[in-house]
Formats: sequence, C-alpha cells, structure tokens
Amino acid sequence: MALEREMEVFKRELPALLADPAQRGTFALVHGESVSGCFPTFAAALAAGYDRFELAPFLVKEVTDQEEPRYFSRNLRCPT
Repeated sequence: MALEREMEVFKRELPALLADPAQRGTFALVHGESVSGCFPTFAAALAAGYDRFELAPFLVKEVTDQEEPRYFSRNLRCPT
C-alpha cells in the first residue's frame, strides 16, 4: 500500500501532536520515519513536501482527533 509507513508514523505521532494545542488544526508533513514539520494550511505543507522531497513519497495529514472525509472529483483537469 502506498504511504503505509508514513501513515503508521502519523498514527504513532498523532497523540504527541494533539497534546500541543498549537499543533491542532495544522497539517503534518510526514516522510519516511518522521514528521518533518507542521504547517498552517494543506497547500503550505504540500509545497514544503515538494520542495524538500521532490518526487519521493510523502504524506500530508491534518492534526485532528476527528477526521472528516473530503471528497474530490475524478474529473480534474489541468489548466492549459
């Protein structure tokens, strides 16, 4: 499964992240065996992931104790 290791790291580190009120609602950037930082927005975390890890796998997840499903259309098109 893609990003399985990163998901396990996120689950392992989530209690510590939630213990810090300043981290709640931020977006964690996870690469390999560590959380590489938390960012105020998904876009900021995603941009940092591409800057730091380029095309290597990384995960961005919201630091929350109640995750809400998000829906994305399959009908996405790149602007030309």
